[in-house]
Amino acid sequence: MSGKGEAVVGFIANLLPLYDGEQHDDLWCARSLTDGALILPVDESGSDDEQGWVRVRWQGDPAREQETRGDMLASVALERYVRWHTVGYDEQAIANELWHMAQHFHFKTDCHVYLPQLREPLHPLVSVGKRALTMGQGVLVNLVSKAIT
Repeated sequence: MSGKGEAVVGFIANLLPLYDGEQHDDLWCARSLTDGALILPVDESGSDDEQGWVRVRWQGDPAREQETRGDMLASVALERYVRWHTVGYDEQAIANELWHMAQHFHFKTDCHVYLPQLREPLHPLVSVGKRALTMGQGVLVNLVSKAIT
């Protein structure tokens, strides 16, 4: 089996330390290291429109199993992963990293994560320019204050 579901599972399995990869029933799977959930790819090879479905076994229990779109599961996993790795960063830096990881997910899986409020980060020169304008406003206020007094 080779398809989007397998690509999604492979991507999630690399989100250490939250997930890890393991072999299970001749399939490469992702195991949540926080709750033991096992994520397996769903074979969509007979479908004309692969969407990257995965099977989730909650706490690894086959009796507690559910199929879902991998991009929805990856959206939650990716947000948690980025937050874990950016502890102490400001919200803009976290959003920038999340955007880059979402692009990487798309490149690796041909699926899109669901993060509707996420915007493409500004080019670094634009960010520098905005900071310079902010600093320039402070200089202008100081000059006007000195001229008035």
